[in-house]
Amino acid sequence: MPYKILVLVSEVAKFRLDNHSIIPSALHREGHDVHIGDIDTLSIHDSVVVCDRVRLSEEYLTGHDFPALSETYASAEDFDLVWVLAGTNPEVQADNFQLLWVLNQRVPFVNEAAALFYLNSKTTLGSVVPHEHLPASYVSNDFDFLTGLVESDAERTWVLKPTNEGCGADVYFLSKNERNRAALLQSATGNAVPRYEMYSREIIGLAKRYAAVQEYIPNVRENEKRVIIAGDVPVCGFRRFHFEHDDRANVTLGTKFEGLTLTPEEDAFVRRLGKRLMAHGIFYSGIDLAYPYVMELNLVNPGGLNYSFRATGVDQSSEAVNTVLEALRAQGRLGSAEAA
Repeated sequence: MPYKILVLVSEVAKFRLDNHSIIPSALHREGHDVHIGDIDTLSIHDSVVVCDRVRLSEEYLTGHDFPALSETYASAEDFDLVWVLAGTNPEVQADNFQLLWVLNQRVPFVNEAAALFYLNSKTTLGSVVPHEHLPASYVSNDFDFLTGLVESDAERTWVLKPTNEGCGADVYFLSKNERNRAALLQSATGNAVPRYEMYSREIIGLAKRYAAVQEYIPNVRENEKRVIIAGDVPVCGFRRFHFEHDDRANVTLGTKFEGLTLTPEEDAFVRRLGKRLMAHGIFYSGIDLAYPYVMELNLVNPGGLNYSFRATGVDQSSEAVNTVLEALRAQGRLGSAEAA
């Protein structure tokens, strides 16, 4: 008997070649009873977590219309497993994660709700990645401290990032020799001084924002890889290349990429890291790796299956979902398909 699986996505007009179409389709292909739910409709009705959803009757490919969600406010609890593949609007983020947490107390998740909330951030990277595999990293809302850090050594270079954004948004290369370093750090930490001067703190309240400053790893330009980890297995991914005049390599910004090849040392490290991630309730993730360093951890909707397919022509989605399910069973988080 197959598993009954709810995949939570954000409703869109049409499916793209990404996890929203690839993973539900792979689960359907493997014989499971798959339902797509709109994460933005999660609610509690008389103590039951509900959402708008629809049962998959076919695989969805690039360009297919998003299906009509025929079941309105249907129970999200009548499932063997929930796979969250979308975030939600920042304005309702706290409510959304609280709803997911309640649901996760009743239904197993591929990635636990608490892990999605706490660990999908630059702030918490050091809690799952061993210190020796992290670049020197600082998270602060103190403009003066971060400025002093960047200016302390003219030979050190840094990458400035928002703590909870992705796809290359507001990522900057910094050094003591960068003329715009103060402006970039001031902007990243909330422009507190000019905003207080213009409006006063009494009117606008706290203006400071947190930012991450991570030491730049030179070999990232030659050896940056997105690795998709299912359980503790590196199932696929891709190597990505930087623009000549840009220190970002996000493929969403148009950089080139090719199929993934891991060295024996990289493979062994990724498998060890996968075991650490499973201990935190994470069974599907994407890491940005410039071995021996991990720059980022991506949990909600990590791109990798799509770009691996584009680079190699090989669809590894069935392998990925089957490996996730096997890992969940091995850890006692999911019953056997026969018993489900």
